[in-house]
Amino acid sequence: MKFRLTIALIIQIVAILFSLNGWIDALQGGAAVVIVALLTVAAWALGRVRLPVLTWGSLLAAIVLSAVTVTLLVIAYDPMAPETQFENNPMSEAISALNIVFRVASVAVIAGSVFYAIRIGDTRRRSS
Repeated sequence: MKFRLTIALIIQIVAILFSLNGWIDALQGGAAVVIVALLTVAAWALGRVRLPVLTWGSLLAAIVLSAVTVTLLVIAYDPMAPETQFENNPMSEAISALNIVFRVASVAVIAGSVFYAIRIGDTRRRSS
């Protein structure tokens, strides 16, 4: 059991490193958050340590925010328009606000990933 928890802890530490890339923007950061979610699920499947609400809730919120932000950006983008197309676009403010909210959610993802790694480490320490 201790070996499995050690491997789960290593996987979760790698997830923490990927979670630091969530700051970038909703597209690249969203991809990093999806990778963090996959690695966290792998750590959970291996270690069977209960996921804290902070971990899965922040991952879910960040993935949804990223998807909504990127979807609005794709809808608002016109490839034939000049580069100043977002200056007068009514969705620009919503996209900017969602990007800021996504960055806040990515901070929660970092905190949730670290918290889950601490929980795995604590479970590993208590196992005999």
